[in-house]
Amino acid sequence: MGIIAIPGMMTGAILGGADVGQAARLQMIIMYMISASSALSCIAATLFTLYVCVDSEDRVRSDRIYSRTLTVRSVSADAVRVVIRAAWPVVDRMRPVWTFVLKQLRLREEIVAAGMEPQSERAPLLP
Repeated sequence: MGIIAIPGMMTGAILGGADVGQAARLQMIIMYMISASSALSCIAATLFTLYVCVDSEDRVRSDRIYSRTLTVRSVSADAVRVVIRAAWPVVDRMRPVWTFVLKQLRLREEIVAAGMEPQSERAPLLP
């Protein structure tokens, strides 16, 4: 639903001087509009697909379904392979960095699991 856009819009409205209730209503309206447009687009895609693939006697028309491999799909798969082959030496050179980061994360998890985590100076958000 827009992890960044929707709360950012509400925060912007509040910081702009709008009432909190009005900002919340505006956020709900936008969420309902996004949900409605998603639902309507799914319904429209389903109806168009049924219109093309099913005839007037409710039979699936396999001759109307395009089953050949698309050129764009094969070209895009080749492009992904080229990018992966080009990026692999960089990823391979970064392996010591990744192992160091993973080792630090494991140490952090062990410290937290042992209950030896230092107390934070920040106050908890919820009581």
